Amino acid sequence: MSKDPNKRMMPPVPRDHDDASMSELMPFRSSKIKMFKSPVVLFMIVAGLISVLMYGLMIQVLTNPNGQGFPAFKLFVIVAVFSMLLMMQVGIYAYSRTDRPIWGHMAAYVITIAQMISPIIALYFFVFRKLLPGGIIEGPNPQFIPQFIGMFFGAGLMEELLKAVPMLIGAGLTLYAAKQPGLTKNFAFKLLNIRGPLDAVVMGVFTGAAFIMVETALEYVPDFAMKIGTQGGGYGGGIAAGMLLLLPRVMGGAVGHIAYSMIFGYFIGLAVLRRKKFWMLLGIGWGVSSLVHALWNSVGVINPMLQYGVALVCAIFAGAALLKARQIDAAELGRENFTSGSILVDRPTPQPAAVAAPAYNPAPAPAPAKRPSAEQPLALDIDGMMLPLRGGASLDLGAEPALGGRGKGVVGQIVPHPSRAHVLGLRNGGTIAWTARLRDGSQQVIEQNQNIRLAPGVQIDFGGGLTGRVVPLG
Repeated sequence: MSKDPNKRMMPPVPRDHDDASMSELMPFRSSKIKMFKSPVVLFMIVAGLISVLMYGLMIQVLTNPNGQGFPAFKLFVIVAVFSMLLMMQVGIYAYSRTDRPIWGHMAAYVITIAQMISPIIALYFFVFRKLLPGGIIEGPNPQFIPQFIGMFFGAGLMEELLKAVPMLIGAGLTLYAAKQPGLTKNFAFKLLNIRGPLDAVVMGVFTGAAFIMVETALEYVPDFAMKIGTQGGGYGGGIAAGMLLLLPRVMGGAVGHIAYSMIFGYFIGLAVLRRKKFWMLLGIGWGVSSLVHALWNSVGVINPMLQYGVALVCAIFAGAALLKARQIDAAELGRENFTSGSILVDRPTPQPAAVAAPAYNPAPAPAPAKRPSAEQPLALDIDGMMLPLRGGASLDLGAEPALGGRGKGVVGQIVPHPSRAHVLGLRNGGTIAWTARLRDGSQQVIEQNQNIRLAPGVQIDFGGGLTGRVVPLG
């Protein structure tokens, strides 16, 4: 390349769009896509590897009769249940359109499994099935009320708390980070923090799937297969019985354990946003999820047909929790959220058309109405320095001489709400988390690439003792 500054460079040759580019012919080499950040690609890779493993296990199960192939069958069940659940998890994760990486939810999945296979599970049993009246009522003709009470404590409250532990840890980290912003750099915070209902609902999908994984793949299916095989069904009969149980256990878990965790997760995330009623919201979430869980386990003693009704209620509650979580995420945090018409993000209320005055008595022209406060131009007041806040503008406090370098690294973008152009948000474009004090006195942590809704009275701590207050301009 010539170093002569006076020599003009040739302009780039325009691309011929009728011809396919190299990255279009070999998309895996494209610099414009990031395959391994896509949960769908992750699922396809796992599915391909698992299918090869399952074919090998199938051969071992079929060619080793008389119980010798039972260990291979147990591994086959584990792989099959994991695959089916992964399909559900990735599907709901993709539908949620969350901007959170999937790894935090997978961490919650691992934490739930770790609780179930470690000695800590004994503590849950001791509290809820020894100290409290939890347990299964045995006998040929159990009564509904004793069965419901036993299931409410021994299955509902116990299992829903166990599955909620990762979400409760995330909520606790989020609340603590509002007082100690330095915590936002912590690895555990980045992995598990709960910003609102959508984070917790999707995490609930993964913790519910983890519970099904252990309960179905490690307990129910292999135990049932062994029982049928030793009671006269033989090796083949046991394998067939186990496979017959596998599908309803996994599918039932979707409107069972996954649905219960989504309901509780919704209220945990809501409690993070609506902190004045934090404990009340946690109690509602735990109680409702435990109630429907106990009903699912107990109404069959009255009439098995009632379980269809409970399943329908679970599906409606869980679906409503996911949709409302997405609506709150779009309305409160201003993120784009394509909904296929299932969600209505808050939009301006249309004003009724003015009624024309009678021709014989024309009314005087009304004075121009004062613009609503929500549409007033805003500014950021930092130590008396007023920075106008206009949609589409950038904020770079490091470039403000009056701050003497204190604003270095504090950058952002002023973005309009996706459906209400007069509502603005400030997106954190730096690497340091901000802490905002909202008008109701609550606090919110704004991490990198997150938004804070701008309104008069909102205070933002940018770190390093630099604080700004949103005020009306003019």
